[in-house]
Amino acid sequence: MRKIILILPILLLASCQNNILTNIAKTDIDIVTEIHARNAKEYIEELVIKLYKINPVYIQNNKEFNNVSEVIIDIFKDVNKNKIDKTGKENIDFILKGFSDEFDGDRIYYITKGLFGMINASYNYKKKFYITDKILNSQKLMNTSTNIKTLVWRLSNTKGKNNVILIKTNNIANNNINLSFERLFGKLINNQENMAMIISSQEGRIIHEAAKGIVSSIFLPIGF
Repeated sequence: MRKIILILPILLLASCQNNILTNIAKTDIDIVTEIHARNAKEYIEELVIKLYKINPVYIQNNKEFNNVSEVIIDIFKDVNKNKIDKTGKENIDFILKGFSDEFDGDRIYYITKGLFGMINASYNYKKKFYITDKILNSQKLMNTSTNIKTLVWRLSNTKGKNNVILIKTNNIANNNINLSFERLFGKLINNQENMAMIISSQEGRIIHEAAKGIVSSIFLPIGF
């Protein structure tokens, strides 16, 4: 019993020391970056669930996964940095496939997988950040916010062959306007723009928003 009593304080001390060392290895920017990266993931996960809830037909068209939980696990699984497309084109291709007229599968899966892929790339595919890490690219972070705006425009305006919106988002039911998607996308856009501003202010750099004409037409590649 005496040995156990002696070992316990040692283990607690070691744990405290590890936490202290971890915190010392982080700057304030690292902590803020982790919060923004976590926020982005949570917003997209909420978006995935909401999109499937209002468009249940698409999970039924998914030939690879049986339910929304399996889709979420796949979208947010860790990636092998040695095998990713460093140009960022693959994530754009995922999104474009989700809007393709010829595609008859799970549009939500491809669109949100591509969206998270771009966001993940803007954080250098990392969840934890330390003082020794390469600083994030503020322009790439800002470009992700432009891509989100482009995605929102496409979701609101892309129709299928029957002239019906491919993926429903904001809607009117029982004379009530549901703007929950608009608010959620707004949070995600603000999250990315805030992070871009924080990084740029630290670097003393100027970042630019894309021209308004681009917002409704193309996606900007977010490479690694």
